[in-house]
Amino acid sequence: MDYAAMYRQAMTEGRTDQAHTIVLSANQAAQAEGLTPEELSALVTEIKAWEEG
Repeated sequence: MDYAAMYRQAMTEGRTDQAHTIVLSANQAAQAEGLTPEELSALVTEIKAWEEG
């Protein structure tokens, strides 16, 4: 699952509640080891870009 792309889409559409839910889902997936380090890194990069932009 491409959490970074889903987060980007939600933020682009102004759906911040949805973006928050995506981050929570990614966190749960990471805890269950269902998220690769690369996927987690991509999500963190996307979040930082939105915070800085």
